[in-house]
Amino acid sequence: MPWVASPRRAGAGASDGRATTMDDDAYATPERARRGRAVASTSARATRGKGAGDARDASPRGVARVNGSNGVNVDDDSAAPMDAGLELRVDEDDDDPFIAQLSQIAHEPRVHVGEEHAAATAYRAGRRSRGKTFNDPVHGHMYFNPKLCDVIDTPQMQRLRELKQLGTSYYVFPGAAHNRFEHSLGTCHLANTVFESIKRSAPRHGLGLTVEDKLCVQLAGLCHDMGHGPFSHVFDNEFLPLRHGWDPKVAAPWNHERMGADMFSWCLDDNHIDLEPQVVRRVCDFITSNEEGAREKRFLFDIIANKQNGIDVDKFEYLLRDSYQAGVRMSVDTMRLTSHMKVIDDRICFKSSEANNVYALFHSRASMHQSVYTHKKAKAVEYMVVDALVEADVAWNGRISNSIWNVEDFIAMDDTLLKQIEFCNDPALAKARDIVRRIRRRELYRFVNEYTVPEDQVADFQPVEAKDVTACQGTNKIPGGLKPDDIIVQCLKIDYGQKGHKDPVRNVKFFHYWDDQTSCSIAKEQISSLLPQNFVHRVVRVFSRHREPQYIEATAQAFSNFQRRQLGKEAQITPVKRQRFSNDS
Repeated sequence: MPWVASPRRAGAGASDGRATTMDDDAYATPERARRGRAVASTSARATRGKGAGDARDASPRGVARVNGSNGVNVDDDSAAPMDAGLELRVDEDDDDPFIAQLSQIAHEPRVHVGEEHAAATAYRAGRRSRGKTFNDPVHGHMYFNPKLCDVIDTPQMQRLRELKQLGTSYYVFPGAAHNRFEHSLGTCHLANTVFESIKRSAPRHGLGLTVEDKLCVQLAGLCHDMGHGPFSHVFDNEFLPLRHGWDPKVAAPWNHERMGADMFSWCLDDNHIDLEPQVVRRVCDFITSNEEGAREKRFLFDIIANKQNGIDVDKFEYLLRDSYQAGVRMSVDTMRLTSHMKVIDDRICFKSSEANNVYALFHSRASMHQSVYTHKKAKAVEYMVVDALVEADVAWNGRISNSIWNVEDFIAMDDTLLKQIEFCNDPALAKARDIVRRIRRRELYRFVNEYTVPEDQVADFQPVEAKDVTACQGTNKIPGGLKPDDIIVQCLKIDYGQKGHKDPVRNVKFFHYWDDQTSCSIAKEQISSLLPQNFVHRVVRVFSRHREPQYIEATAQAFSNFQRRQLGKEAQITPVKRQRFSNDS
């Protein structure tokens, strides 16, 4: 079976398909090279000791020692079709037969291009007979079967190339120019990796996984972000509530997950991609996390959008890619989490040794939110984008805000809206056009100050509004005084992704040994005394829409007065007198 492998992957085949050892790996450490030679020697002896008919067992995908095991030899069937079985050869003195069998995950998963015929029963004939291999800076080589390629090469999927993954954070982190298109490819790739992981960690009787299951998970990973609007979460959380008057305390009647399912269904019809009805239905359920009709294999819902505890491949992928592109380091090892999971009681569980790594995942997410996603300059640009879109939507009679009710209108909504506004000569767009041009000149809304909500007030925190701050203004140089429309108040919440601001690991199930059939919970106190006691952080920020010094001084003074009235003291870190009122952004 032909296969493609990255030269970075230990033990990967050369371009002519031959088996290689660690000596051929330019990135091999001495210890890895020694283990590689030992494995190659073992494989060669196995080949000499067998007949010609059994020689294939010692092929490049034959015997391999994994994860430091001294006694378990495992057939690495990463190149096999999904319906091929996994055989274990276990020495009698080994008491842990289900040690993680993911040698292909140790560095970079092998990519194979021979699965098309094996998977043909999962879907009807498509436009292609072979798949494609993509080279990605984060995951290396990623293989996609023909049906996935049929979906990739559609207007609905290609639209994601015009949606920045990090929205306005790109204006602060110039390396973060990646789009939701490559994130979706990576999520599909990781979904396949996790699928293979839980398949290999299953007991001998298996989980009853089929080629159809695999295709559904891959398609859900590929299409899960099809429903995002311009500037991603800015569109959902800021623009739409303003235009439609939605109450932030009530669930919105529209969300990008539901739109993603609608876009996926339309994508199939619009491009004549033939999938079995049950496949389409399951993919839509995976995208929206709708488990109501699932009577078995509920663990598959945990792969793409895990509503149980938030540990899923979507989070793995965006943390890996966003941190890489923004140049920010993370402490979590997502590949180790992937290789230390198994299914117990119809849910994905993790090895107890990975408890600290699970906390590191949530900490990395919170850290990325604090340093990248909610960067104060990125938020300033975000508020300007929202103001420009609101003005344009009024001029265009709701064309932007009402596009969410029709997939054929929604496909035209992407980040290029700013260019449409900027270069349109319609007089009704004058105000929106001026805001966009201010962004181009980096004449941004000014961040004035912020304070952290005291720990004892976090639970009962009430959102601060612009009128609350302007009500505390004293005398200033602004004719008529400071008005609520002159400022923007951001009530920022950063947490570990758990409702109720609780410890998210309370909802994570663990196991101790690979042959365990029951899962358990692990208390935070059993893991480390260095773990956080609180899992939510609240900050109140204030921005000025005007850059003139008198507006910034008045806003800063009103914000200080508000803190003294609300908290009894100034809680902001930077005093008013140290504020800079220059023209620099």
